Amino acid sequence: MYDFFLGKWGLDWAAAIFMFISIYRLGEHKRDGFIHAALASMFWIAFNVKVESAAGIVANAIILAMSVRSFRKAAKPAPEADAA
Repeated sequence: MYDFFLGKWGLDWAAAIFMFISIYRLGEHKRDGFIHAALASMFWIAFNVKVESAAGIVANAIILAMSVRSFRKAAKPAPEADAA
């Protein structure tokens, strides 16, 4: 039973929890949701290294980069449209 739940060092559980927090925080329009998504991606990358899934590593590396980019963009105010 232990192997079923924690056989991958709990990396999958940590990733899932951070992803749930991320979805909730982004739904509340909170910028820190992107940080939680980045943390989830890091745990998913570690998990995919453990299970030797190249596609999972690449996909989560891209998601990690997108989360960092979104966090940075969310910090900047939106450009105002010219009222001409």
